[in-house]
Amino acid sequence: MLMVRRAFRRGALWLLCACMGCTAVEAAPADDPPGPYDVRVLAGGVALTKKLAAQTPWLSADADWSVFGWVRPSRSITGPALIAGIGDPQGAGRYFVIDGGTLGFAQGADNVLRSTQALHADNWTQVAAVAQGERLTLYANGRKVASGRVQRAAVAPTLVFGPRQQAAAYTQHFGGDIAGFTAQAGALDAQAIARLAANAPDPALQRFEDASPGWRVQTKQMAGQLAPQPAATLPRSSAAFSTPVAQPVPDAPALQSLDAASWRVGAWQLAAAPELGQATGATLSRRDDTTGNAAWRVATVPGTVLTTLVDRGVYPDPDIGLNNMAIPEALSRQDWWYRSSFDLPAAAQGKRLELLFNGINYAGDIWVNGVQVGHTRGAFARGRFDVSKQLTPGRNVIAVRVSPPPHPGIAHEQSMSAGVGENGGMQALDGPTFIASEGWDWIPAVRDRNAGLWQGVQLHASGPLALGDIQVVTARLAPDHRRAELEINVPLRNDTPAAVQGSVQLAFGDVTIQRQVTVPAGGITLKFTAGDTPQLRILNPRLWWPNGYGEPALYTLQAGVDVAGARSDAQQLRFGIREVTYELSLFDDDGALRRVLVDLNQARQRGERIVDVRHAAIRPVPGGNAQSLYPGALGSPAVQQLDDSTLAPHLVIRINGVRIAVKGGNWGMDDWRKRVSRERLEPYFRLQRDAHFNVVRNWVGQNTEASFFELADEYGMLVLNDFWQSTQNYNMEPADAALFLDNAAEVIKRFRNHPSIVLWFGRNEGVPAPILNEGLDKLVAELDGTRWYTGSSNEINLQGSGPYNYREPVAYFNKLAQGFSVEVGTPSFSTLESFKASVPAVGDQWPISDAWAYHDWHQSGNGDTTSFMRTLTDKLGAPTSLADFERKAQLLNYETHRAIFEGFNAQLWSKNSGRLLWMSHPAWPSNMWQVYSHDYDTHAAYYGVRNAAETLHVQMNLPGHEVVVVNNAATAVRGLRVRAQVYANDGRLLQQREQALDAAAVAVSAPVLQLAPLLKDTNGLGFVRLQLLDRDAVVRSRNFYWVARDAVAMRGLEALAKVPLQLTMQVQQGNEEAVLRATVRNPSQQVALNTKLTLVDGQGQRILPAYYSDNYLSLVPGEERVVEIRGPSAATLRNATLQLRGWNAEPSTGVANGSP
Repeated sequence: MLMVRRAFRRGALWLLCACMGCTAVEAAPADDPPGPYDVRVLAGGVALTKKLAAQTPWLSADADWSVFGWVRPSRSITGPALIAGIGDPQGAGRYFVIDGGTLGFAQGADNVLRSTQALHADNWTQVAAVAQGERLTLYANGRKVASGRVQRAAVAPTLVFGPRQQAAAYTQHFGGDIAGFTAQAGALDAQAIARLAANAPDPALQRFEDASPGWRVQTKQMAGQLAPQPAATLPRSSAAFSTPVAQPVPDAPALQSLDAASWRVGAWQLAAAPELGQATGATLSRRDDTTGNAAWRVATVPGTVLTTLVDRGVYPDPDIGLNNMAIPEALSRQDWWYRSSFDLPAAAQGKRLELLFNGINYAGDIWVNGVQVGHTRGAFARGRFDVSKQLTPGRNVIAVRVSPPPHPGIAHEQSMSAGVGENGGMQALDGPTFIASEGWDWIPAVRDRNAGLWQGVQLHASGPLALGDIQVVTARLAPDHRRAELEINVPLRNDTPAAVQGSVQLAFGDVTIQRQVTVPAGGITLKFTAGDTPQLRILNPRLWWPNGYGEPALYTLQAGVDVAGARSDAQQLRFGIREVTYELSLFDDDGALRRVLVDLNQARQRGERIVDVRHAAIRPVPGGNAQSLYPGALGSPAVQQLDDSTLAPHLVIRINGVRIAVKGGNWGMDDWRKRVSRERLEPYFRLQRDAHFNVVRNWVGQNTEASFFELADEYGMLVLNDFWQSTQNYNMEPADAALFLDNAAEVIKRFRNHPSIVLWFGRNEGVPAPILNEGLDKLVAELDGTRWYTGSSNEINLQGSGPYNYREPVAYFNKLAQGFSVEVGTPSFSTLESFKASVPAVGDQWPISDAWAYHDWHQSGNGDTTSFMRTLTDKLGAPTSLADFERKAQLLNYETHRAIFEGFNAQLWSKNSGRLLWMSHPAWPSNMWQVYSHDYDTHAAYYGVRNAAETLHVQMNLPGHEVVVVNNAATAVRGLRVRAQVYANDGRLLQQREQALDAAAVAVSAPVLQLAPLLKDTNGLGFVRLQLLDRDAVVRSRNFYWVARDAVAMRGLEALAKVPLQLTMQVQQGNEEAVLRATVRNPSQQVALNTKLTLVDGQGQRILPAYYSDNYLSLVPGEERVVEIRGPSAATLRNATLQLRGWNAEPSTGVANGSP
């Protein structure tokens, strides 16, 4: 069929040429003539390129030819800009141009035939250019408008419409329609050209090909493992599985009071449904039921099925070694029963009683005292059930049948021979759920797929009126931050058949509000604004700021509703006063790309939609893709046009009007078994804060729980929040769109008050199907309205993802992860101690084994460690043992992770606005993408990023070795001084330079020192020490580099002399935690490189979490450094020992000199 169509087209154009009087008539070659083409070019978009046959004769220098078509600019444009043509737009070519608003024809970069024919916006102009002999004639609307000499040069076999890569003289990009564009051999005469101009195109009938087409929908997908992998490729260990160890059974009450009208439901039991036979919820929730007593185990709730089974000693800890292989996949292919019983409190009697399930994965059937009261589906929907009729004084029983996701897929087990496998599979159909639990390249398959009561259960009592999900919005923030206006929306539910009069009270800070209200049956939503409630005008508000920019201040709102003088319901929530706005590049109505500042909250108040995120509105632009403005939105007060488009098309996030240099990482999952208590997660957030990060990404929504967002608020972490769908044209799309959107609505309503959340991603790496993309956009607009929703986590106003394997540090400065990059990763091996704890079998520890592969030391895929291992060997020598490997790996860890963020700093606000690691946080004991370990240990990667991401920072840029100062604070820092020292590899100080400077706010300085000339004295291997000092000579930032001419020279580090460092310790009791001050001194004449401190208890076990002010220290001769280590208590530190080891430091230990 394709051959017939092409032959027809050639034949038709052959006849056209013959009828119109081509002066040179001969048989056309296979791909000649090209056209006609109908193309739509966006002024802000990209070009459309068509390849011609390489041997097309009329491309030669001596051929006669004709090019013709119709042009309709989409907007007034003066040029100069190339419209369309043949050949190289930057060199030898034949192109129609617009210059000075008039038509011309370019033959190469410097030869333009000009006319006086104006090209008007939205008007069709027929254009033609004819080369015959030595004469070039230019036509417009069938008449000659200019003529000149033909430049006889061969051109490349390429047609380009709306070229972007133009000669320097062409400073604008054409936008508009091009119709009937045709190029052919031979010279058409004037009569033929006139006949071509007789009939203008009918836009209604033209089928334009978009040079910048809209985003495509998904066309292919991957289903994961279709059959179990060959048994020979399963991972093997040198040791047997660990013996299961039962944890002490917690003494949890059946009901624990949370406030005067709420209780946490505890004392849960768990049983596998097959072990209970045909028992039903009606039976199991009876007060006198004794079915399968032996099958019931004390359950861990909140928690998953697997967590309970490990806690009760049924299975070994899957975090360790290959223990996960001892746990059957059958856990994800059967139902489970949970049961609890309690006595109804006196305070609950006579009230409306509601059971609240905060999270069941995947589906739950809920029974109370023999009656089914409801059903849930989706891991992120709350289940609310009126149980007023079912609960009675005395003992009550709840039974919940939990079903795992219905498409658990087939697990792939990583090994040296099997490789990394696919990311996920069939379970993607079941979103909203924990789709990563099928197995990804950073966790193995979780055997129960995180099924269970993974979030807590509560009993709540209320009167006739109940409060819904209250929303608190910062409606306005003055530019000087001295005044804010709030808006509070309070849903009230009335379950009685008649209207109820009540009184609503709101209080936070020193603000109190009261309003009388009549609530009709069903309910209403009360809206409180500064216009009707002056108390919501807040003077000198405490603002919420991201980490490094100010305090993440939070307010607590106490809300209550009274009926007849008695409390009917109450609610407490926290919120922050903060404003988020977005710098974006968006297409306007005419197809031009506009750099704008968007205030979606202001648009919400005006009832306007600003950003069009539909597939058709997402189009390619130079550097990626961009969304569009809704028609007319450019004129909205919520849209401010910006003059500086340097960062186009990439996102810039502003908080409270201040540009934020977004630095942080992705959380694939907080914990692969969803152990997500505040106590467990808080150390991770503290580590992120102390690393000077200010963002975490909730990848694919796998971390969607209250503790995650509460801690993000408290620690000043911006949250980029995904919904539950992964990579387009790779992972499957959810099968139930309505279920997905129902869960999304729950999440938006539940968590919208968290100031940490700054945007919503519809999907990881790609746009959801239109039904979901547009549905999510609508939900965010209606239920939130203050934040940007965008379909994809990358490529659309963002950088593409990756890379994920080892790259040379210089690449992060000049080509990788530029713009706003949401994912960039590199291997990150954990500490020696952490690795041994997770792989305790000595036979599995060295050489590299299946246990390494299982714990994500990848032999294939995105994180293939081949380049890391090759670089390690080339630069530092082949590793000879686990300890030698770990020592060398930490040197690369520090160097590459620092480079990722120093490369970001180097071009901050010129090419970069955000950079997130893939990943910052490990979901289990991994050795791939992380900056700390699952057990809270911190390896060199952590201190590399902590150094580079600090607010005020001195660094040496690559590849030129220029010294610059980065100041991410909103205020300038004056009176600084940079000191640079260059040391030889034997420890001699070779050079020293100093330079004074002031560091401007939110900026990177120009180079203050050039170190390249100074490094010539190092003979190929040396060290650079940088210090940034303030007026009082206090070191505000420091840095240390090992610099080698090449990989061979870098091997000289192995020859560094061993250094006996001096170590003293002093323990002090702080206000909230103990502080150990360790002083490390280098008394030698040699540099001590990458020296690690490890705090251990009296039994030699690491004290974790412990928070080090610095680690992996490099000390020049005579240098002394003080490291503060904060721990849980002085008592813990009383018998602590500090172990020291390093690249060339003699191992030693220190004991505290002072008692707590």
